[in-house]
Amino acid sequence: MTGRPVRRRVLGAVQQAGGWSVVLARIASGESVVAIARTFGVSGNFFGWLLNQDPKRRALAVEARCAARGRAVRRVAAGASAVLPGVHEVATPEGAVAGDVGF
Repeated sequence: MTGRPVRRRVLGAVQQAGGWSVVLARIASGESVVAIARTFGVSGNFFGWLLNQDPKRRALAVEARCAARGRAVRRVAAGASAVLPGVHEVATPEGAVAGDVGF
């Protein structure tokens, strides 16, 4: 194979690191795709392109990003409940109800 040596190198490195499930877990933990890409020695755009090449992997990446955003929303809401008197519940995106902080 002569074409796409960088792609082959990065895909091999992903497999050595534990596979796409490890990458998706890093995304879900809140790590940016750009930061993950740097660990593989490529740009965020290139790594994002690889991540989104497979439709199933793309769907899992979107789910991981949503999980990361949900954690960020809960952290912000938790901080608000510590500062704002009278706020007792922390809203989550999945179970947000009218009147909750930020929703």
